[in-house]
Amino acid sequence: MYNRQKVSGWALDGDGRKLMEKQLKENSVSLLREYPFDFQRYIEVRLREIDDLEERRFAKEVLLHGLGKAISCMEEKYIQLERRILDEMEIAANQYETVMTIIRREHYDPANGTLYPVSMLDLDRERLAEEYREDNRCYLGTIFLEADDAGQQKFAALGSFSGKLNGQEIQVFAVYSKRYQEAVETLYKVFQDNRIPWQTVHTGYLDKFYDIYLDISEKPLKEGGDGEENRPFRYDLADVEIDFGVMDAWIQRDVIPLWNIEWIDFDSADFMVPCIDGIYYEHEFLLNDRAEEDGYMIQANEDILEIRHEKKKIVIKSSQEIFERWKALHIIHLPAVRSLDYDAPMLSNHKKESFIRRYAQKQSVPLMTKADLFRRVMELDIGDFIELQDIEAGEMGEMNIGQEILRENRKIYFAEKEINGFACEELFPMESRRTLLLKFQEKQPGHYLNGSMVRFVVSQMQLEINEYRCVGVIL
Repeated sequence: MYNRQKVSGWALDGDGRKLMEKQLKENSVSLLREYPFDFQRYIEVRLREIDDLEERRFAKEVLLHGLGKAISCMEEKYIQLERRILDEMEIAANQYETVMTIIRREHYDPANGTLYPVSMLDLDRERLAEEYREDNRCYLGTIFLEADDAGQQKFAALGSFSGKLNGQEIQVFAVYSKRYQEAVETLYKVFQDNRIPWQTVHTGYLDKFYDIYLDISEKPLKEGGDGEENRPFRYDLADVEIDFGVMDAWIQRDVIPLWNIEWIDFDSADFMVPCIDGIYYEHEFLLNDRAEEDGYMIQANEDILEIRHEKKKIVIKSSQEIFERWKALHIIHLPAVRSLDYDAPMLSNHKKESFIRRYAQKQSVPLMTKADLFRRVMELDIGDFIELQDIEAGEMGEMNIGQEILRENRKIYFAEKEINGFACEELFPMESRRTLLLKFQEKQPGHYLNGSMVRFVVSQMQLEINEYRCVGVIL
């Protein structure tokens, strides 16, 4: 769904959207043909084996102009049949897929129309500094650590760093940035309130942001020269020289994450229906003039009693007759547009379309074969970074599979400690479940996103397979 090619400009119009959908559908049909065969080229090559030019001319006329038309007609009929079968298995498009990337703050394009900041505070430094101001420390900014899991652990272990401010020695602290994780948790709650099935959000970038604070506990500094003596002082990362040592090569300043989600404020509309079972009102959030492929959800609050999705509208039951500035969440279904300098890889939870996926989702009882587990992993958008090599199941209780690998390899990922930690509802403890070990191979050895890719896969598989404790390892 999400185009990895570099595209500059505005979001697609109606015709562009239809063309994109047509191409996606044709690509899905082509997946049914495992071995495409160019019969015309094959015949041309074999005709060269005929030495007699007159015989070659005659054979070409018979084979290409005669038999060729019959083969072409048959091929077209096969394509039509494949398309009919695929359409019979058609499932509703996932309107709630997410895609994420990172950019430099100054490169943000407000006219993009497909990518928005994960936290709008990132666009307002003054408000951000105000929100994170504390008595004993001053917020300086947020950095992105372009490092793998081992580098992150090393960075977190250091914790504090020395630096200089206006020629004075200072001490700064790096703290994992929680506002992005909070944004994902808010998204999860909106999914739950709207009764929409949750899909793991690929948070590979969000896990690598750290807030930098200046310690002012010993000597509270004040700004001067503006007549506001009691105003807490503020500085930016650009004002401070920080010695990150060997870590400095991994650190990027003024980087913000984007995703295909925007928040919409809306007020009470003219259409409102009193409920007959009490003093309640039903308000409608109409979708007639909005893109059908996009996903919309309502953020619940103390005034909202019920949210239900109907065709072309979302109905909101409330005790309030009128309201202002309620929030709706809009997930853009279009391929993410790459504006100028939007160069980082797109991380999405999109699942590749195929006939077998459609067929599997139509079945009431999911398959639990090794081949089906491979299929589920291969459908995820991870192919540029890692590749699943093997799956191994173990007994209950202890992790008694792949012991040599687990002892010697530290790149191990446990689902309960990964992306969906806030969404885990354990009916049975992980210790009592059988273990499912997913073994991965790096396609780009040493890439800082490889661990995030495994983490995403393990977390998504854990959502789908409750009877196992999913564990991932990079070989």
